[in-house]
Amino acid sequence: MKHKNSLELFEYWTAKRGKRPAPSRTDIEPADIRDVLPHVFICDLNPDRQLTFRLAGTALCSLYCRELKGEPFGSLWLADGVRNAARTGASVASRATPAVLSLDCLSTGGRVTQAEMLLLPITGPTGEHDRLIGLLSLFKPPYWVGHDPLAGFSTTGIRFMDASRDPLFLANRPEVGLPPLPASALRPQSPPESRKVAHLVVLEGGRRD
Repeated sequence: MKHKNSLELFEYWTAKRGKRPAPSRTDIEPADIRDVLPHVFICDLNPDRQLTFRLAGTALCSLYCRELKGEPFGSLWLADGVRNAARTGASVASRATPAVLSLDCLSTGGRVTQAEMLLLPITGPTGEHDRLIGLLSLFKPPYWVGHDPLAGFSTTGIRFMDASRDPLFLANRPEVGLPPLPASALRPQSPPESRKVAHLVVLEGGRRD
């Protein structure tokens, strides 16, 4: 855990859970975490073990330039990472095991920035482990946030945490490194060739026979 926002939410979550594996959703008071609230999200786990966003903070939504409520958790990843991300989130919620993800964030324009995502289990009204509260923090927020929407995340490392140990060190659970994005994924696609015909612009494409 490297970002101060992650540490703040983790310490709050730890205080609220007490000796339980996870606190209840009703234990979480938005006013208590107002400083990080724009970066916070909550997801529900349905009977099919699919996570969906129940709510998402403005900072997270601005990365994608759209409202994320109701969308699948895994849909925020690039195509080759959707399944693993969904399984990781579901595991955090159902097994009450916190996790920290290191992420590369790829924009539709081919820009990349790094982030950290904290995932913490919480319980719903029934007392079941069927929800999680999370937080996404960029290490160096770039100028293009809100103008060049993200195409998706790529997970570069995962660390499952023992909530009983000191989060400052986390030496008991080493990060599992994952392959970085391929170079081809970091390059924006070239626009199609075009030519002018009178006052129109014709995009070249399709059949040429």
